[in-house]
Amino acid sequence: MNDNIIIVGCNFAGLYSAIRCIDCGIKVTIIEKKHSYEDDIINYKIFNKGHAAYIQLLNRFSIKYVKYNLNFNEKIMNIINNVINKAKHIPSKILNIQTFDKLCNTILTQSDYLFLKNNISNYSNIYCYISGLFGITMFSSELYSLNTFYIVEDDPSILISRMLEFVVDNKANILYNSEVKDISSDINNNIITTTNNLSMKYHISKAIIFAISKDNLFKIKYISKEKRKILNNITKYNIDSLYIYNDDLILNEYSIQNHLINNMNIVYPIKKSSLHLWNIGINSIIIREKIKNLYNNVFICSDFFSKNIFFANYTLENYDEIHNKIVNKYYL
Repeated sequence: MNDNIIIVGCNFAGLYSAIRCIDCGIKVTIIEKKHSYEDDIINYKIFNKGHAAYIQLLNRFSIKYVKYNLNFNEKIMNIINNVINKAKHIPSKILNIQTFDKLCNTILTQSDYLFLKNNISNYSNIYCYISGLFGITMFSSELYSLNTFYIVEDDPSILISRMLEFVVDNKANILYNSEVKDISSDINNNIITTTNNLSMKYHISKAIIFAISKDNLFKIKYISKEKRKILNNITKYNIDSLYIYNDDLILNEYSIQNHLINNMNIVYPIKKSSLHLWNIGINSIIIREKIKNLYNNVFICSDFFSKNIFFANYTLENYDEIHNKIVNKYYL
């Protein structure tokens, strides 16, 4: 049967993709190599009013959240605002070919630069690997004192449990302990997915969505060397996940520095031992468009090429940006 869509990865991105497809009447089969939902720990507590897709998802599944009154570290934010103001006179191409750290070192006084470096914990693991343009855009659009922030009150597992329950209740087929070995195309341009599941080894679909890591995606031989070059505009960095994701006292803390500046990944939905960042000097807007259009019927909705890896909202937008293509493929 080719009337269903195959989604590889029963994770945050995969479940969201499945929900959007189910909403449009598309049958869904999810292939997951583990024996249960993939991600062990979900951190999605803090978000802001601009995260429309994420807010809509929380509302849909009745997840409780409230406004979070943050007191910015005044000196740090004054220094960052100084960087933003001075960067307005620098062309975007120049901002994009240097790290945010180098930008700060160049345009700040030595004392201000050292203050940032010495007072933002985990500084070198984040700000030495994002471009100056990315940093400026992020602080201007996401992390500023007049923005409205919210915090989720419910336990982090509740959202995922309700997403998974919806998918199961709507007759999606989830194949656990199954790994995709490769994919191919038939003469009708259908996708043939080959798995290690002996009882359901072959699956035919009009399209396939990958919601897996870059490393696992590269195990698929169907992804050509040319396509891999595009995907390699993103580099994986190891992080101290226990340090970054320590949010046990988040409700008792009042400084945004500890949540969004020091420990940037606190707002990212999935606890991992690594994260992917866009390479310095590349135009991520152009590369993201290329990734969305790598194939006619193979789509990548993995979080590693999100517009902004630090916020759950943009993981969801990865799918939203190709949703119409999926729907048209099944109903034209």
